[in-house]
Amino acid sequence: MKRNVIVFLFLLFFCFSCNVPKEKSVDPVTLAANYQLINNVKPLIKSGDVIFRNGIDEVSQAARSMNRKDTSYSHCGVLFIENDSVVVYHALGGSYNPSQKLLREPIDSFCNPKDNNAFGIYRYSLSGDQLLSMQQTVLNHYKQGLKFDMYFNYFSDDKMYCSEFVFKSLNKALAGALSGYIRLDTMPFGVTTDDIFLHPRCKMIKKESFKL
Repeated sequence: MKRNVIVFLFLLFFCFSCNVPKEKSVDPVTLAANYQLINNVKPLIKSGDVIFRNGIDEVSQAARSMNRKDTSYSHCGVLFIENDSVVVYHALGGSYNPSQKLLREPIDSFCNPKDNNAFGIYRYSLSGDQLLSMQQTVLNHYKQGLKFDMYFNYFSDDKMYCSEFVFKSLNKALAGALSGYIRLDTMPFGVTTDDIFLHPRCKMIKKESFKL
């Protein structure tokens, strides 16, 4: 068991370090229709919502395999509305993000239909104070240049992987109310992407699959 985990983490590390982003070829009409799907969900979004996407490359396949129950998504981030624009904060590593620092990018870029085939918007109920706390946590991480954790070590806070960043930001805002869902009895330790969107306190707002 331990050996299999080590081999898996090595392969995942190798993918993140060496693989380059791949985009599928999409005709202009289909691409426009896919971007329209993204535009259609923007009015539904509230600051503090969580967004998930499913990539089409080998790295995303490896990331999905870490999920415990549902492999619908490979990556996640936190949504905020800033200056009338919807932006995503997310932890990403490897050749996708050479600086390894926490990213902030428009939702259109995060969901790019050329290298993803689906996305979903989910929501935890947050009070005004809880939302403010979460926003401060996320912005502090961004300003401090939080690095991506290539070793997926949930027990460190100076570096974080994607679902860890989202979960810890939410859990801090909710005063630790989600702590009971941290898994320390099975690999991977901590939280996986599906731990977040399958949580009973989480509500699906909208999910979309891109046209091929």
